[in-house]
Amino acid sequence: MYYCPRCNRSIAKEHVEVADRELRDRFGITKLSSLRCPVCDCEYIDLDKVKEGGRRHADKAKQKDDTP
Repeated sequence: MYYCPRCNRSIAKEHVEVADRELRDRFGITKLSSLRCPVCDCEYIDLDKVKEGGRRHADKAKQKDDTP
């Protein structure tokens, strides 16, 4: 899972290739292939490589956004 700390969004690794192809074809955006957020250009964080406990920030922020 890749996470953008600025946008507080994540994308599953298995969806990156398809999303990258779609963004490239529709809008000419190629940032996703270099693992940069196509919205804000921030470098994605690979949550699989984050030390244990570090992923809590992303999960907590995501829950906060999902609350009405």
